[in-house]
Amino acid sequence: LQRRGSGEDFFAFYETHDAAPIEELNGLRWIAAGGCRAVHRLDRATPEGWAELAAAWRTQPTWWFGVLGYDLKNAFEPSLPERGDAWHGMPDLALWEPEWVLECRPDGTVVEHGDAQSWLQQRAAKQETRSQRLSPWSMDWSAPDYFEQADSLKFHLHRGDIYEVNLCVGSQAKGPVNLAAMYRSLQARAEAGMAGMLKWGEFTVVSASPERYLQVSPEGQLRSQPIKGTAPRHADATKDAAEGSALRQAEKEQAENVMIVDLVRHDFSRVAAAQTVKVPRLLELQSFKTVHHLVSTVEAQLKPGLDWLDAVAASFPMGSMTGAPKLRAMELIDSHEARPRGWYSGAMGYVRPDGSADFNVLIRTLFGHAPSDSWQLWAGSALTLAADPAAEWDECLLKAATPQNVWNESVE
Repeated sequence: LQRRGSGEDFFAFYETHDAAPIEELNGLRWIAAGGCRAVHRLDRATPEGWAELAAAWRTQPTWWFGVLGYDLKNAFEPSLPERGDAWHGMPDLALWEPEWVLECRPDGTVVEHGDAQSWLQQRAAKQETRSQRLSPWSMDWSAPDYFEQADSLKFHLHRGDIYEVNLCVGSQAKGPVNLAAMYRSLQARAEAGMAGMLKWGEFTVVSASPERYLQVSPEGQLRSQPIKGTAPRHADATKDAAEGSALRQAEKEQAENVMIVDLVRHDFSRVAAAQTVKVPRLLELQSFKTVHHLVSTVEAQLKPGLDWLDAVAASFPMGSMTGAPKLRAMELIDSHEARPRGWYSGAMGYVRPDGSADFNVLIRTLFGHAPSDSWQLWAGSALTLAADPAAEWDECLLKAATPQNVWNESVE
């Protein structure tokens, strides 16, 4: 299914890996979609464009799959400036209505919506002409460049403009890859709970995200699971346990996580029924294959008459990828990072006809542009007054290492 879909113009495969940590909110083992009935895109996010998009879904609720790019924020905060040309014309929002959907439930039962079998039988993966262009990974910044921007942001932290900000750095590479093999290799190493691969026209996403941005139930229950706090895994069990315990007890990491939890609670409160915003799990240590994380879970109940579109408008982008206060943090991100984030730190996922939805946060993710064989990868970390820029730089390198290595091994 992944191999066949990787040769199509529109295809999605999202999975919640069976390996630890098992997340109780993951209601499916995987979901896939293909074919295209209609495309919905916003090249540049505006309040008017978002209103038209929302009206289209509310008029005819249906399946939508795709990506909410980071700069969709401008539809909800129009005072934020545009940052210039997007990477290869990447739109701020890229959704589509598929011809078919397959859902694999926890017991292994596969439910088909539409005619996926005909698609599988009749379509052969396209044989694309592969270029021989190859450029290795090149980061936008060196360590001194990063330290310069981090020091500038720490000035704003000392002044009280912000309490936390997520500073990210991009990398660029060029080369033809085996998309399906690269996704399988990345997920085998990461065992991420919100992973997926996506083809949307010229653009490709290969994600090993561990983080849930937003889940909406058919009854309007909202859930978000911000991650703040990262430490490496170790092959030695004693060292690994000590690393996880140290992360769980680290005051700086706890403070970062709680600040973002408060931000998500505030975002949810804008659309939630009174007294329904809760934090059932706070500072939970989750151990993935290559890293430990601190994960919190925020819940709320939508007010009557509101839907997933209202929840996105109130909470996007994910607070763990901006900082707090959110608007000022986004302004400073725009003025300090080397280039527009594109789809990085946005969200990838799907919406059902009943209004339920599930979106990840696009981190630990490779972004491709098929015609040019160009690829992007980003990594970031949170800066607070207590942050050591050298340690935050090392965290960026740690987060980027696995996707970079997998891409290097997948070049054809």
